[in-house]
Amino acid sequence: MPPQTDTGHAAQASTGQQDRTQPLPGATGTTHAMQHDTGADTPVATSGQGGMQSMQAGMAQQATDLSAQTYAAGVELPLRPTVEDVLRWHGIPQPLIDALSVSGGYLANGLGELLSFGSLPIDRAAPIAFGGPSGGGKTLALAKIVARYVMAGQGKGVPPPFVVTCDQNPGDFEKLAAIMKPFSIPVIQAGTADLLVDAVSQRRRGQPLLVDLPGVCVYSSVSMARMMGMVESIGAELSLVLPAGMDSEESADIGAAFAQAGATTMIATRMDQAGRVGGIVTAAACGLTLTYAGCSSAVVGGLATLNAPILAKRLLTLPA
Repeated sequence: MPPQTDTGHAAQASTGQQDRTQPLPGATGTTHAMQHDTGADTPVATSGQGGMQSMQAGMAQQATDLSAQTYAAGVELPLRPTVEDVLRWHGIPQPLIDALSVSGGYLANGLGELLSFGSLPIDRAAPIAFGGPSGGGKTLALAKIVARYVMAGQGKGVPPPFVVTCDQNPGDFEKLAAIMKPFSIPVIQAGTADLLVDAVSQRRRGQPLLVDLPGVCVYSSVSMARMMGMVESIGAELSLVLPAGMDSEESADIGAAFAQAGATTMIATRMDQAGRVGGIVTAAACGLTLTYAGCSSAVVGGLATLNAPILAKRLLTLPA
């Protein structure tokens, strides 16, 4: 279980002052492990009960042995973790933790200085192409953004978005088309750069254009080249969609690869499901602007706008 802190001080929690943090409710695994050291789980024998005293001594020795094994294995969790302890639990690399710790002592301040936060408006001339690892939530994130745009523009005469999916995985096109049907948004499938260009030529003037790119492996030059061929064929702006819960080093590799490929924005998915979300911080620290976070599986209302205080609170608490 994670080290936990008082949720009421999420935006103001100090990264260097231990007295500002408390174990979060529900950290039973941590508390139980530490109780072996304090003897809190050891039965108390009454005077004159030799058998009970022997049993107590045996259980105390067992607890001591367990404690020794635990520490020998390198598992040592503090009873009152600092915010720095929590950031380590999330897998955030020490250099980033150090950078967060020097910004006035408050986590939200550190995040605001270390990372960039902004919006992702889709009513622009350039298409927006959503890329990322397979299964990372690209399709659902795109659908949520479309729903957000349609709901905000109801009765205002705004043109409907133009949606193209390039993913060839079985069922992906049908899934996106079914999600978009209640909003009367048709979906076009285009599996190659040439087909994508042809599809985009059908776009009406003023229509926002969103493209669901194929899942990509950033370690494969072939996979990256295919994705970039599609992006460049229509002059799209590239946005990374990355799920929380991934290893921080892997997330940093993905963030850096997308930043080098020209991506400027990022959407964090599964923030309502993952425990450790340090990968989102490390990826964004590669030069990507954090925009939205997936806060539920609902298409309507399933995105939350990210900023430094909200991300600080999420780092210090687990999903409900």
